[in-house]
Amino acid sequence: MIAALINAKLKILVRDRIALALVFIMPVIFFAIFAGIFGGGMGSGPTPRVVAVVVDEDQTEISKALIANLKDAGAGMRIIETYSANDNQSIPWTAEEARESVLGGKVDAAIIIPKGFKIDFSGQSKTPILVLVDPSNPIAGTMIPGMIQGAAMQGNRFTMIENGMTEFEKFGGALTPQQQAAMKSWESQMAADEKAAKNSNATDNSKTDNAMVPVTVEDVQKQETGEKRSMVAYYAAGIGVMFLLFSVAGASGSLLEDQEAGILERMISSPLGMTRLLIANWVWISLMGMVSMFTLYLFATFVFGLGPWTGARIISCIVITLFTAAAASGLGLLLATACRTRGQLAGISTVIILVMSALGGSMMPRFVMPEIVQEISWYVTFNAWSVEGYLEVFWYSTSTTTLGEMLSSMAAPLGVLAGMTIVFMAIARLLARRWERI
Repeated sequence: MIAALINAKLKILVRDRIALALVFIMPVIFFAIFAGIFGGGMGSGPTPRVVAVVVDEDQTEISKALIANLKDAGAGMRIIETYSANDNQSIPWTAEEARESVLGGKVDAAIIIPKGFKIDFSGQSKTPILVLVDPSNPIAGTMIPGMIQGAAMQGNRFTMIENGMTEFEKFGGALTPQQQAAMKSWESQMAADEKAAKNSNATDNSKTDNAMVPVTVEDVQKQETGEKRSMVAYYAAGIGVMFLLFSVAGASGSLLEDQEAGILERMISSPLGMTRLLIANWVWISLMGMVSMFTLYLFATFVFGLGPWTGARIISCIVITLFTAAAASGLGLLLATACRTRGQLAGISTVIILVMSALGGSMMPRFVMPEIVQEISWYVTFNAWSVEGYLEVFWYSTSTTTLGEMLSSMAAPLGVLAGMTIVFMAIARLLARRWERI
């Protein structure tokens, strides 16, 4: 009897293609996503996690060599020296342009090499390199100073040795002929080792010695606005959108419950009709989603200090929440009309929402993902656009940002979410035709 029961269950599983996919295919997909994000498996080469512009105000061989070494470091950072003008001419960044780019979230950091900069391994240099960072990417402020130290040492080992020996001879006396010969031999060996390291691209930036090049790290958000940003702002957006999707997917299942209870057929045959029925459900689920999001943001405000709130931020938050809830409700209705049972909806919606949340930045910030994943997320996820819109409210705006400026910065996310809403509802209406034929 046990064998017969197991055999019957196996046949049911084989006939249920959705269940087969959930059991055997979805774990592979999730593994591929997270392995690609954290294991560097997506894309070729090391994962660039920080994009930084460089402003060379010094324009000397030393500053150019430092920038070249930063580019060669490669792993973890991508350096941009110029931008393209309307005539495709490459123009070097200025300090003000770099600051505005970091402040606007276009790049993660800016490295400004000041005029008169020099690499002084005696520790007497008084002209620091300025690193402007956006605290939404906490990696930048800790990683870049260490990479600058490594880039300064790379190709300047002889300078470091000569400065050190000069200081030694100043207090300890001149070297003997044997010591001088040993130093020349050591320099020759170091030159050979450095050439071999460059040929094999074996530069190791995982360790940095004590700072030999002074570096000042500045939080541009706090410097410009006087407001210190917290990652609470990011996760309020990311987590809020993910659970909004779960809640609307569950609420959309009421259509399937009505079908099983025989209520749906009577409503369709009434003057209400299928189209009005879908619109009514869409309006109700959207309103419920908005209330859910506002509840989360009130909690984040009073418990974790989300804000400060201004009139422009409140109105902008209402607008992006309206568009987000509308698109999420459209997606929930699409999934409900595509499924045959409430169980199918629960399984399929869970998988889709988790995949979209992983790729779209709800589970983890998108800046830690490979560039190819960040690019894909714009095309295949709902979350990336919604989170981007919320960050314009919670992160990139200031207390002095006007409502017009804030809405203008959210134009792209709002437009995409509106387009998604129309597409989701149109597909849901087409799929709902099967109920009209019952």
